[in-house]
Amino acid sequence: MLKPILLTGYLVLASLSVLISAPAQAGQVCNETSFVIEAAKAWRTLAGLAVEGWARIVPGDCTRIGPVTNTEQYLYARSTRAYPGGVREWRGGLDVCVAEDDFAFENITDCDAPGLETRKFRQLGEAETERAILIEPTDFGARAREAGIQRLLQAAGYDINVIDGYAGRRTRRQTAAFERDARRAFGSDRVALIGALHDAALARNAKAGLKICNDAGAPIGAAVARLADEDWQTRGWWRITPGTCARTVSSRLNDNETFIFAWLVKGDILQPLAGGSEPFCIAPSRFTSNIRKNCLNSGFETAQFRATPAPEAGGIDIRLGPDDFEKPTP
Repeated sequence: MLKPILLTGYLVLASLSVLISAPAQAGQVCNETSFVIEAAKAWRTLAGLAVEGWARIVPGDCTRIGPVTNTEQYLYARSTRAYPGGVREWRGGLDVCVAEDDFAFENITDCDAPGLETRKFRQLGEAETERAILIEPTDFGARAREAGIQRLLQAAGYDINVIDGYAGRRTRRQTAAFERDARRAFGSDRVALIGALHDAALARNAKAGLKICNDAGAPIGAAVARLADEDWQTRGWWRITPGTCARTVSSRLNDNETFIFAWLVKGDILQPLAGGSEPFCIAPSRFTSNIRKNCLNSGFETAQFRATPAPEAGGIDIRLGPDDFEKPTP
């Protein structure tokens, strides 16, 4: 019986190499999820930690990342932005510097200095260094490709209710609808179908969510309050260095459900975001809160959050400059 070895949210990273009868290929990462994923791998070298990404792997496929090495290896993966529920992650506990686009570098430990981001990589077991398999709690196995098609049909706006990896009547009907819309028949070429569906879903969902950019000339700490499942949730903090952006929400947004707060950090001086009118609870360090009233009684502080503009295509981009913050008190 297969046993998953890491649970992150509701996604699992596991190695099944000991059960594979075919010869193992060093450095392989295989995708048995229903998502198109982007993977990065890190490994120990004499100079430090080398890291390489992003390798895109469609459901049901494998790829090789990095060199063949006997040193410690680490893996991180994320779904692409084609899916409306936001980016899913397969991760661990080691902080590693990564870039947003394709990258390869060695022995970089200060992620902030070159404008990089930090992601948590998981150390691979001895068998996993030859073949690591990304799965979900629903272990699709050989059905991963069909499950991926169903997931992308759903993400592209077609009527798919269940992701099970079985190409039933509804899946065939919605695939035919997509082919009519795309004016192209894919026949048995499932990889080409996945590619076209992914492009369609990415065009529909890639701009979804909330992106905050820092044009203020000093670091920003940002927090977001939004209505989710009929309840308000507040989260912070995202550290955004000057000239960079952070996607603080990945899912599609609706009108009047998202508010932001931020500090402009100039040494020991904190300048709060101006123009806020909605109170939410915040904490000095990283936090998540469903409390909006009586913040002090729950160990929080109250901050005035600013309403965001109306979303376009489910997304909002905000650029914060120095004039967006209150001036420091003399």
